[in-house]
Amino acid sequence: MAEGTQVREQTLSDAKPRQDVSPPGGAPGGFRQALAHIFFWAYERGTWQYDLIVIAILAFIFLTPRSWFHDRPTLQLTDLRNRQGIVEVSHSSEGGSYLVDARLIDSTDPQKVENAVREVVQGRAGRPFAIKSISPVRDRNNVLLGYTVEIQFN
Repeated sequence: MAEGTQVREQTLSDAKPRQDVSPPGGAPGGFRQALAHIFFWAYERGTWQYDLIVIAILAFIFLTPRSWFHDRPTLQLTDLRNRQGIVEVSHSSEGGSYLVDARLIDSTDPQKVENAVREVVQGRAGRPFAIKSISPVRDRNNVLLGYTVEIQFN
């Protein structure tokens, strides 16, 4: 047992302290260590460093212009055709009302809007119908977003 203790003490005495780590209780190791503390969120709650990081994050969230992020979802044409291109607004036994995405209409037959609307709504309506009205839906900048389609079942 004495030999094991002797070997351990000898190994510990031969060990050299690491130069890249600051000693416990010592001053911060400089800029690199400060960045590590910020990145790994190593500051305690209530310290001025913690408060400063929180303020910086909140400032980024609330003060960054929305135009910097072009995060509008891009819909693929297959998504539009399968599930996202048509929204049923109202439905009754006599007919219904639908909102149809303009990109979906443009992809089928851009020359004849009524034919394209009929083709698109046919899959959703499920039975024969007559189109009562088609009204374009535009945003503030007069960009065509879609069509409101009123139908009447035959």
